Parts: sequence; structure tokens; C-alpha cells
Amino acid sequence: MSIVRNQRNRYIYIFIFGEDRKKGLNSIGTFFGVSIRKEYFAYNLKIVTITHGVGIIIFRKILYFVNMMQLFLVALLYYLLSIGLTFFQKQFIKTFHFPLFIVAGHYFTKLVVGYISRIFLEWKRGGKKVRLPIKDQLYYLLPIGVCASFDIGLSNWALEYVTVSLYTMAKSSSILFIFLFSILLNLERWRTSLAVSSGLIAFGLFLFTWRSNQLDILGLVLVELAALCTGIRWTVSQLIMQQEESPTTIKNPIDMIVHVQPWMILAILPLAWIFEGNDIQSYNHPDITLPMVFVNIFFGGLLAFSMEVTEYALLLKTSGITLNILGIIKELITLLLAHYIHHDKLTTINGAGLILCITGMILHALTKQKKNIHLNRIGNASTNGEDEKRLLMSEVCENA
Repeated sequence: MSIVRNQRNRYIYIFIFGEDRKKGLNSIGTFFGVSIRKEYFAYNLKIVTITHGVGIIIFRKILYFVNMMQLFLVALLYYLLSIGLTFFQKQFIKTFHFPLFIVAGHYFTKLVVGYISRIFLEWKRGGKKVRLPIKDQLYYLLPIGVCASFDIGLSNWALEYVTVSLYTMAKSSSILFIFLFSILLNLERWRTSLAVSSGLIAFGLFLFTWRSNQLDILGLVLVELAALCTGIRWTVSQLIMQQEESPTTIKNPIDMIVHVQPWMILAILPLAWIFEGNDIQSYNHPDITLPMVFVNIFFGGLLAFSMEVTEYALLLKTSGITLNILGIIKELITLLLAHYIHHDKLTTINGAGLILCITGMILHALTKQKKNIHLNRIGNASTNGEDEKRLLMSEVCENA
């Protein structure tokens, strides 16, 4: 019999193996011969009876199914929030042409909402949320905040020189940067299938958005720098949130937002002042009032906060590469809708690029599935003993 405590969700999992099922509740505070300390009664007890062999396999499959359903729902929410924010931003920017100022407002909104959420969670669950010393923040969180702001700033700057389709085409290289940094930081092991799938997706998206008359060298360089920042941002974020030996203890999306947001604000403010400072001081529009600007920025900030929570939640359960692929799927859907709405014709090159993208995504999914099957086989090799129990315990902690 084994007991696993999950501090985050405040559950006590009690697993009964084999002959332990014959034992019973002897007295108050004792369960199957194991004394339950008083503190355990602050948790919800989840009692799971498992026999050897088949029971372990079935329970593992149930955990896997539940985890996949959670990922699907979070990914669906991410798509809804991301697409909604995109359309909302496009509509607002038509009359208020200051994207960096708007993004800075979103950062402030996310910081305030994040702190309020932390205070509420501390009050509801008790105890203090994680607070990192300034040294760890400078070493690990500063690169994330600076790269996120540079990504946005460089992207907006690049859009002055290139079209949206060329921007999407060039930004597709971000998956290659994420793959490279994942290898360098030991987040991923070198696998030929992973390299091939990443290359297929990047090259496919490049061909899908190809227009031979759109090339601008300066704009292309700016987009590639933005893609580099994207790679650094998400690989370092994955390192912080997933690695057990990480010196940080940030395992919660809201904690991550609260700690990263100040550095993002510090990085975006100089960019907003340089590119939009003079224009915003002389801005005057008869249909736009100051309260309207603040309301739109605040609402957009709420959408951005919710979307970022789903991004970090996906990153916590998957990887930077998978998260980037989910973003590329969203871009493909958006571009296909644009082709349909504006009656743009897809060339043979565009069609070939779409096929390569889909092929790369299928290959990535098959690689992930093969890896999970391999891990399950390792776990199923033993039908008895402590190794089997420890494997199950680790899976429950990951999926709880």
C-alpha cells in the first residue's frame, strides 16, 4: 500500500496493491494498517484499489486518457482566446494605431490581474505562493521577459516592411530555433524524426505563404530576429517549469506570469517610446476617447492574460515544440480562412507547402505516440515489486 500526497491539488492518493486489499480500516485515523496523520484530513482522500499486472495497466491508460482530454480542452481554449484576441486587436488598431503602447497596457493589466489572482489563491488555499529572489529572476526570468518584448517589438517593426504572409513565412523558422535550444538545454534528445518533422513544418509553412514579389531584406532580418527571441523565450520557460532540478520552483502558470511580467514591461516601454512616443503625444481622433482606450486595452489585457495562462499550462504538460506547432496550426487556419474570404488562389507551391506542414505535424504526433508507447512498455515489463509501484506513483503525480 502506498500513499501519495499532491500539495498542488490537495489530494491524498491511497493505492492498495495485492494482499493489502484484505486489510481494513482498523480504527479512526488508521487506514489499511497505516496511520494517517492529522494533517491528512485537510486533504481529499482518493482511494484506489489496484491488483498487480492488469490493474496497473488499466489505471495507467485511464490516467493517459484523462491527461489527453485535459490537453485537448486547454488547447481548444487557447485557440478560442488567441483567435479572439487577434480579431479584437485588429479591430482596435484600425482606429488606434499604436500596437506597442497597446501591448504595454496589456502587460500592466496581466500583472495586476495576476497579483489579484495570487492573493485570492493564497486566501482560498492557505499558505504563501512562490516568490523568487532577485538573483534567480535576473538569471532565468529576465531573458524570458526581454525576449518576449523584443519578439513583439521586432515583429511590429518588421510589418512595416513586409506583408503578413511573408511575415508568417519567415516566422515559421521559430520552430527550428526552439528545436535547437531544446537540444542545447537538454530539454529534448536528438531524434532524427523530431528534426525532420520540425524541418517539414517550417519549410512547408514557408512554401504555403510564398509570394515571389514580397521579399524585403531588412524586414526578413527583423522577422528572423523575432523568431530567435521566440525560441529563447519558450525553451527557457520550459526549462523553468518542467525541470525537477531547476533552481526555480515555478510550476504554476499564474506564478510564471507574475514573475515574468515586470521584465516584459521594462523591455517594452523603451520600444514603445522610441517607435510611438512622438506620435501618441499628438494623437487626436474624434471617435476615440481616453476612457474608451483604457477599456479596450483592459479587455484585451484580460484576453491576453487568459491566453497566456493556457500557453503556460500547455507548456507545463507538453513542450515548446508542441506549443509552437499548436500556434502554427492556428496560423494555417487563419491563412486558409483569409484565402477563402478574400478569394485568393492557392498556387501549386502553396498547396505543396500545406501538405508538407500537415505531414510534419502527423510525424511529430506519431513520434510522441511512439515515445509514450515505449515508456508504457518499460513500465509494463515488471508485473510485481517496488519498481512497478514507484512508476505508478510518478505518473499519478504528473497527471494529478
